[in-house]
Amino acid sequence: MTDFSRSGDTGNIVPFDRRDVAEGYRTKERPPLKLLSYSEMEAMPEPEWLIEGVIQKQSTALAFGKSNSFKSFIAADLGCSVSVGQPWHGNAVAPGRVIFVATEGANGFGRLRIPTWFDYHDVPRDRRNNVFLYPKEIRLDVKDDVLALVSTMKILGPFALVVLDIFGGTMAGSEVEDKTARAWVHGIQFILRETGASVLTVAHTGWQDDTRARMHTHFWGSFDSRLRVEGNKAAMTATLTVERHKDADSSGQWGFRMERAGESLVPILDSDVKPSKSRNLSVKQNTALDALDDALQAHGVRKQGTEWPPCNVVLMEHWRQAAYRHGIADSENAEARKKAFQRIREVLQDKGIIRIYCDHVWRCFANSNNGN
Repeated sequence: MTDFSRSGDTGNIVPFDRRDVAEGYRTKERPPLKLLSYSEMEAMPEPEWLIEGVIQKQSTALAFGKSNSFKSFIAADLGCSVSVGQPWHGNAVAPGRVIFVATEGANGFGRLRIPTWFDYHDVPRDRRNNVFLYPKEIRLDVKDDVLALVSTMKILGPFALVVLDIFGGTMAGSEVEDKTARAWVHGIQFILRETGASVLTVAHTGWQDDTRARMHTHFWGSFDSRLRVEGNKAAMTATLTVERHKDADSSGQWGFRMERAGESLVPILDSDVKPSKSRNLSVKQNTALDALDDALQAHGVRKQGTEWPPCNVVLMEHWRQAAYRHGIADSENAEARKKAFQRIREVLQDKGIIRIYCDHVWRCFANSNNGN
């Protein structure tokens, strides 16, 4: 079999020429490439699920969402379910060992979040041995770090899942550089090939675009599955939506309320929790929603009475001032800012994304029946 190319440090592909023959490239001992015949490719097995409908075996998955959307808690829920072979909210799970790579907040992740999940689900201590934590950053665009991880997994393994939380702490280079992206993706694919595990990466959304993760397009396009997480910190709810499976039906949506247990939170399936209606909004409208989140966090209060929602609300003026600080208008003119805020408020209210009562406002994230 003829080898048509060779790669150097730059990753460029260079055709062989006669000088290569003279230098002995063709005389080197190389195993032949394994090519599949038509009958062999036709007989290739269908992908198997690690978590039915969510993550396939030996695949890459991305869970992305804004800060404070509870995506790390959902990732912990997925990983811990695999470690004990417990169905994930009704979806079948293939059991296996799991590594959590906690690149930030490792102490809380390992000391609180994971033990709390096991305690909440009454998992006996002798069934908690399939979960492991690496409490540091790891550089998956660096060959030595990838080899160290693979070597460790082979010694302790086999493993079913590696959870990388959070994406920005898993590389030496920048998450927006092409060179870093290509090296990182090669590293992840090497992990899959050598260990047979799946990899779930948790990432933040972009600064100006919350429809995708904050990363180079080569990262973005490399994942076999993309899972969108939306959360409402004030309402303590979150949703997980399958945006794409490369090799399976791209459907699936789950809503959760975050239940406090001990010093952590556990996702509890709740059919009333639906994804936000904030898609397809303009940049300014999304900016206004970000400002509302900030105002709710800084000044939100819980009101008593049947006319109030079961979540924090905030005075309209607090939201207005936060929106002005976020720059919802292209002019600093007071009247222009006032009109811009009013237009955005009306659009969001018409779309059912916010509700207003007695000069207070809140986001309508969770409940599809009453809009709260």
